[in-house]
Amino acid sequence: MFKQQSLTSGPYKRALILFAIPLFGAQLFQTLYNTCDTIIVGHLLGDLALASVGSVASLFDLVVGFSTGFGQGLGVVAAQKFGAQDFKGFKRVVGLSIVLSLIVSILLSAGIGFFLPQILTMMKTDPAIFEMAYSYISVIFAGLTITVMYNLLAGMLRSAGDSTTPLVILLISSVLNIILDLVFVSSFQMGVAGTAWATLAAQLISLIICAMWVIAKRKDLIPSRHDFRWDANLASNLASMGMSMALMSSIVSLGTVILQTGINGLGYLIVSGHTAARRLFAILNLPVFSVMMAVSPYVAQNIGAREYDRVQKGIRFANRLGLYYGVLLTIVIYIFANQIVTLISGSENPEVLATGSLYLKTNVPFFPVLAVLLNLRISLQSMEQKMVPVVSSIIELVGKVLFTLFIVPGAGYLGVCFTEPVVWIAMCLFLAYYYLRNPLFKEHHIPARIF
Repeated sequence: MFKQQSLTSGPYKRALILFAIPLFGAQLFQTLYNTCDTIIVGHLLGDLALASVGSVASLFDLVVGFSTGFGQGLGVVAAQKFGAQDFKGFKRVVGLSIVLSLIVSILLSAGIGFFLPQILTMMKTDPAIFEMAYSYISVIFAGLTITVMYNLLAGMLRSAGDSTTPLVILLISSVLNIILDLVFVSSFQMGVAGTAWATLAAQLISLIICAMWVIAKRKDLIPSRHDFRWDANLASNLASMGMSMALMSSIVSLGTVILQTGINGLGYLIVSGHTAARRLFAILNLPVFSVMMAVSPYVAQNIGAREYDRVQKGIRFANRLGLYYGVLLTIVIYIFANQIVTLISGSENPEVLATGSLYLKTNVPFFPVLAVLLNLRISLQSMEQKMVPVVSSIIELVGKVLFTLFIVPGAGYLGVCFTEPVVWIAMCLFLAYYYLRNPLFKEHHIPARIF
């Protein structure tokens, strides 16, 4: 399965695209089995059950965002070691990353799980769907350690230039997840909790297969026993990078949780339409997100190899890809929005369809802005500019809080739809300011440009 892609030599456009393609496939299948939850719940269990999943979708994204961010942060340090050909240091990073991931995930899972009923109450979850929502999200949080460890192993493989193996493994578990969804919901009558158990089982299988494959095929990446010994300086660096990227993702997700609180108060039909649109939005965002994920190890490895001019060329190319994709996608959405929302939600209710279509038509045109902010944020993080990306996420959190408190109560769902585009523009301007003044480029006399 392994195919190592050099990110520090050869044509940079080709390197980025070839590395991003398997990432796109991996993200597609991960999003696919999340979307299958929505489709199966909507078609088999109805609008009320779909609303229960949608009401806690932002909490689900919080789990995934934290896990992915923490793994990416640890992967940045690993990629820098790999790019510098420091393979001994790479193994030390892997060993301590495993220890830190276990500690953080267990503490977080236990802490959030204990306060979960209170969290759902604070989110104004409709009493009609409260029990179903709790049964779904409690399973997801119980399996947080599995999610974090899989993302860590996959991230380390990507740091070593292998984005293909995680794709193949995720493909297997995605197919299994769809089968388990149908079995648990339709045959075993487990309700919305069945979709959560199916997701958790698929992630566990992904983790086991990934670990077995590394042991069998990539022994060169496996840390030895002494690589797990505590190193305060390295652990501090790893924890700092991992938590900064996890916080960056979590702060963004926390803002979405707060915004979801405002949406939950608009009624379950609005929640159903928004849920379908958000699932579709996640699919449409995959090319942008996959390029961003490729940019992270690309930048880190090239910094490790001291290929600084190659760094800025790759970032500019990634931004241009986002611009072209956003323009094309906007045209498609304005033609087919209603039909796509119907397919995802399984609903024929006019309010559900109108809600989903409105969200897509107001958010998709701002995809180019979203692409640039994602690429700049991950690039600055990979350059170890840790605070600027975190501050940008705080800007997003504050923006969503202000819209939830002051705009949504008066403007209703239209206010929800314009929340993220306004926040994206503010974040993008902030990140561009610091990116264009990046000391790394100035030190090496490299002109920094967005496109």
